[in-house]
Amino acid sequence: MKKTLLMMAVAAGAMLTGCVKNETANGGAVSGSKISFEAPAVTGITRAALVPGEIGTGYDKGEHFSVYALYFANGTYTEFGDGTLYMDNVETAYNTGGQYWDSESVPGGQAYYWPKKGSLTFAAYSPTGAANDCKVAWGAAGFTFTGFTVQSEPANHYDLLFSERAYNKTQSETSSTTYKGGVDITFKHALSSVVFKTKLGDTYTGHTITLKNITLKNTFTKGNFNQGLVDENNAVTTAAAWSGQNTENTAGYVAFNGAEVITSTAAEPAGAKRLIVLPQDLAHGTNNVTIDVTYSIDNGTNEIDQTATIDITDPGYNLTEFEIGKRYIFTLIIGLDKITFSPDVDEWEDVPGIDIEL
Repeated sequence: MKKTLLMMAVAAGAMLTGCVKNETANGGAVSGSKISFEAPAVTGITRAALVPGEIGTGYDKGEHFSVYALYFANGTYTEFGDGTLYMDNVETAYNTGGQYWDSESVPGGQAYYWPKKGSLTFAAYSPTGAANDCKVAWGAAGFTFTGFTVQSEPANHYDLLFSERAYNKTQSETSSTTYKGGVDITFKHALSSVVFKTKLGDTYTGHTITLKNITLKNTFTKGNFNQGLVDENNAVTTAAAWSGQNTENTAGYVAFNGAEVITSTAAEPAGAKRLIVLPQDLAHGTNNVTIDVTYSIDNGTNEIDQTATIDITDPGYNLTEFEIGKRYIFTLIIGLDKITFSPDVDEWEDVPGIDIEL
């Protein structure tokens, strides 16, 4: 039987970004203007916060994010320490009637309003509930998430996001066709995503191969994130990184558990979960990150279970780490070797000297 093959593709995490808009030349907010936020266009499914799983190119209406804002009286961001904290970890939610995110739409929340002079520089993280899994802080170097823990059950995984700063805002931008006016927030993925597909290596007449289980094992589940933002006006240099990864999940994340017949077309198994994992090196000494696969072969007479453990640090896969903001698509290719026979016949052994006289 052939070894289970593994094909791997890496997709850079899609940046969540809204439409770019120009502010009025003179800036300045109209008296009583409420601060609202225009999130990216929604293309994914809508679930209640926390929204499980990965967020693709659109932000989910069911999700909440939290906002920080610094006020600069002269209207221009200079250094972080020069600003006055105007919004401090303020939770926002989608306003159905207004078609934007604001703080007033959170149960018990209050509205925030634009100052008439000066400007605000914003940053946000998502989801708000991430603060239950780590210590969140925002400073000159951007966001830090200290002691972040990836949940053990994949159904509870969520896409941890951080934004770049939105500098020198003086009012809500012009409405788009998707949402009404709000501050554009650009989110980036802080974690990594792992997706599994399966396919047959060939056509195996008379045989049915059924996937039973896929488990990703030995990933670290805890670590510390630092955005690494350069503190300068309109900073664009970010060296985001994770450190201090620890606590291996030796039991693993179960991406699929069930029974699905594998075909010759590469596809995600129905009901499979896309995993959200901590960025990390994959070689952990004695416990490298592995993929455990269980499947069965039914030849019409009997069905037998097969298992395979794939060490993804094998040089043939050219993979040494899970990186920030990247989706790793593993295609498990199950191939069979046909049983063939090469018959041979032993030579006769002569028994001489048997003389019979008549």
